[in-house]
Amino acid sequence: MKDLSYYQLRAFLYPREKERTAAFKLSELEQVWYCTQKNVKRKLKKFEADNLVDYEPGRGRGNASKVKFPLPFQEEIERTVTNYVEEERMDDLMHLLQLPIPKSWTANISDKIQTLFGVQSKSPTKDVLRSIFRNELTSLDPAQVSITFESYLVQQLGDSLVTYDSKNDTIKPHLAHHWRVDEEHKTWSFYLRKGVRFHHQGILSSEDVLHTFNRMKRGSPYYWMTEEIERIDCPSPFIVTFHLKKANPFFARYLSTHNLAILPADVQFDDNEWIGTGPFKLKEKSEKKLVLEAFDHYFLERPLLDEIEFWNVPQPTVGQVSFQIEGAKDSEVFLEKEEIEVGFRFFAFNFNRQSAIHHPSFREAIYHLLDVKQMYRDLGRGEPIEASSYFHWKSEVPRRDLTRVEQLLRESGYKGEELSLFSLDYARAIEEGEWLIREAGRYGVHFRHVPFRIDDFYSSELEEKADVLFMGEVASHDHHLSFLGAFKNDALLFRRLLGKEYLEKIDGWLDKFKQEATADGREKWIEEIEDYIKVNRLFLFMNHPVKRRSYHPMIQDVQFASFGNIDLRKLWIQ
Repeated sequence: MKDLSYYQLRAFLYPREKERTAAFKLSELEQVWYCTQKNVKRKLKKFEADNLVDYEPGRGRGNASKVKFPLPFQEEIERTVTNYVEEERMDDLMHLLQLPIPKSWTANISDKIQTLFGVQSKSPTKDVLRSIFRNELTSLDPAQVSITFESYLVQQLGDSLVTYDSKNDTIKPHLAHHWRVDEEHKTWSFYLRKGVRFHHQGILSSEDVLHTFNRMKRGSPYYWMTEEIERIDCPSPFIVTFHLKKANPFFARYLSTHNLAILPADVQFDDNEWIGTGPFKLKEKSEKKLVLEAFDHYFLERPLLDEIEFWNVPQPTVGQVSFQIEGAKDSEVFLEKEEIEVGFRFFAFNFNRQSAIHHPSFREAIYHLLDVKQMYRDLGRGEPIEASSYFHWKSEVPRRDLTRVEQLLRESGYKGEELSLFSLDYARAIEEGEWLIREAGRYGVHFRHVPFRIDDFYSSELEEKADVLFMGEVASHDHHLSFLGAFKNDALLFRRLLGKEYLEKIDGWLDKFKQEATADGREKWIEEIEDYIKVNRLFLFMNHPVKRRSYHPMIQDVQFASFGNIDLRKLWIQ
């Protein structure tokens, strides 16, 4: 039986293989296997004894050793992946897929890998949803999390005091069954449900609420939600009162967010031992796998699925994951569900660095160059939904004029200096970056492409080294709170990259936005802000993302929740 170390050896030596033979030094394999040279020799001799390799030790100090493999590496990988899929050896499969092997090999058998995902019935009484995530997790701390998938996970694990009803644009009870606010909107009292259990069986009290809000220290990207709190009183175990420094009619909306999910005061927060009151509890967490388990003592309706497995799968390996059912016939027609997400892809300018982007004419030139519709045509994609607003129902088709580009570049004083273009390190984003480099190059604008990983999102490298950047912003189901947070959250790019003068102007309008008691009143300030952004080209709106899912018709109540993800609390099998 071949273990992972055999495939690590093959993946490491593959680039230098000739006729299935490769030379190496033992010291190199010490780094591959993280073991001593003595153990390297033992492994190689064992592989030879098992007829996995022909091993020829190097003669003399420092001379290269050689191995010859009986089968081509691609054939071995395809055969092994097929066996792992048939035997449902998920852990072994995930480790194999993380090795540096050509992704096209596993793409050829992605349909087989696909069968492992969807709804699986491990026993007659247990339903398990198996899905994927494509990037390493950075944080599940509600006070820090700003990446969409991680925010989605926090929503499954924790609960806020109240929730937002998007259909009626109102706040509804949740952990708090009732609340009162004075006429000035400065004193807010919340009355907690009794008997609400945390995952470790502790009972929710006002001290837990106080503890949660005290965690929002200066430096948290969500400190803006709590900085107006003058003090918090806990007159009883089930009453908590917030005293604000100034009136804020929008305050209850802050309390509905997953970032203020209530955590227990008696245990220190731990990403790997997440304790909340949510409908799912954290059963297992590793680099390759995260498992959520239905919380039987949830204070509202228990989830209908028993368990959800998220596996870290390299992006090209599995395409769009369908929600399937174990044992269902392949010929059955799958249903499609599609929704335009609230949010947009955008092209950001970094005002922290001294470069040509500070000149309005340069930004205007890039606006005319960045024709998203033409980009999609050239890249062989379907028609995009072009954006000119955060909200797709307000977007209009942008007007671009390439004949203006050369004059605008002259006005800007741009002399052909190279600018760093950052984009996420995945295929579609890299394609877009390369497309813009080609188009801009025709007009003498030079970009150097720097792909970055999503787990580097929080690093200061973006502010320090990126001149321009491709990114996206997606809303939760509370669109107005998401809009406010997009500009107030210190971890997001608008706050990080926009210049001080522009942020001060936007902050002034956002302060007026918060004082509005009606949605229509807030809308006028949103329009003011978006008009200011477009007139000054502070960043460029590109397109609205579309979330598509296919699912087996026996899977019921497929509904989209925040951030365009499936609402896991509702899913069930007919």
